[in-house]
Amino acid sequence: MHRLMACLVALICTAPSMARAVDVSGQVVAGKGVAKDAVIYLDSETKPAPLAHAVIDQRDKTFLPHVTVVTAGTIVHFPNNDSVFHNVFAYFNAKKFDLGMYPRGASKSVTFDKKGLVSVLCNIHSDMSAYIMVVETPYYAVSDKQGRYRIKDVPAGTYSVHVWHESGASLTSTLNVRADSGSVNLTLARK
Repeated sequence: MHRLMACLVALICTAPSMARAVDVSGQVVAGKGVAKDAVIYLDSETKPAPLAHAVIDQRDKTFLPHVTVVTAGTIVHFPNNDSVFHNVFAYFNAKKFDLGMYPRGASKSVTFDKKGLVSVLCNIHSDMSAYIMVVETPYYAVSDKQGRYRIKDVPAGTYSVHVWHESGASLTSTLNVRADSGSVNLTLARK
């Protein structure tokens, strides 16, 4: 999966023909398999409010979830529910921070106010990692274990669609959303 050379994203827009908004859904396919934890989002002039609640938990020396999407201005909480100390930090693109070491039961927070990708790590456990994609759109999703995703209530129109995967594969293309849309295939290639 980490050597993903190409992915195929099938976007299927479905809704009753009289509806003004549709769900955009499909599957991210990686080579002969699926790409879980891929981020899919559509550019929009509609700027959403920050999310009311976002959490990246620390359990069993793992960040949960591994990939998170938040809107700009969202405060993300990093509770330590592990049996060991952690030191959560990021020095990548949209946000740089270092929360210092803290024990089980403690929680620290960071506001993500600039769009872009943030790679989150633990200074104590080098194999711990997570990603936060900060977007300025209400239209986004993260693919599940089967590579499936759904972006709900997308108004008809033309959008730039972006797909990102931790392997380094990414794509920006155009998507026309209509009530009678079928499917649109997009090829995601590694940079």
